[in-house]
Amino acid sequence: MMSEITELKFTVRFSDCDEYGRLKLSRLFQFMEEAAIADAERGGFGLWRMIKAGYTSAITRMKVRINHTPLMGEDLRVSTWIKEIYKDKVVLKDYAVVDSQGHALAEGTSSWILVNLKTGFAEPPSNSPYPFPIQLEKSAMPEMLSVLPMGEDPQLVYTERARNSDLDLNHHVNHCRYVEWILDCLSKEEIKERGIRSLQLNFVNQVPLGANVNIIRFKDTNHHAVFFGMNADMEKSPTTNRCHFQARVGFRE
Repeated sequence: MMSEITELKFTVRFSDCDEYGRLKLSRLFQFMEEAAIADAERGGFGLWRMIKAGYTSAITRMKVRINHTPLMGEDLRVSTWIKEIYKDKVVLKDYAVVDSQGHALAEGTSSWILVNLKTGFAEPPSNSPYPFPIQLEKSAMPEMLSVLPMGEDPQLVYTERARNSDLDLNHHVNHCRYVEWILDCLSKEEIKERGIRSLQLNFVNQVPLGANVNIIRFKDTNHHAVFFGMNADMEKSPTTNRCHFQARVGFRE
């Protein structure tokens, strides 16, 4: 079943900006999250309807490539659509962010799974009580998002604790908060001078309230830094504990 592409409009407000007057990366992820929620509602598989039927959708991986970072006062349009059901395992959803003139600001791609709320396990998307409408003719980012391998020379940057303000309706840390945790691991020079070109996040195990997460940074390549969020409450090595999330930051310079 084909579907039109959902689009939401946003204006970059003061509260959306970092200290340089640029749209925070975490806010961009939140704009895209709102677009995804609106797309689900419009497509007939909205949050509350799915929960009532005993299911929910959970994001597993997401990558955003940034062409230009919007400034305070700029108007944006964020569009999103389901482009494919991959091997009846994951739902692939893409994103496009443009300015008021239609210039491309960012592109994104993501994968989602269907979760049975009673069992807590993922099921094939074909089991959804409401079908996922697909838009096959448009792809923002054609790449498939893979597992990120551990790098060399792991270093503990800091330990984060999941607090009340981090949680969403799924009762665990919202994926947009991981963006802020990763940015807090970067230096001011990396954020201001090098600039962020891309960010990939792989969500492995949810972080519940009260959990402590070690943020591990591995040795950088020329243009990328890789981070793992590891469970800090287990009596094991920081790099062999259960992994909550993986992140790879791509720099412009």
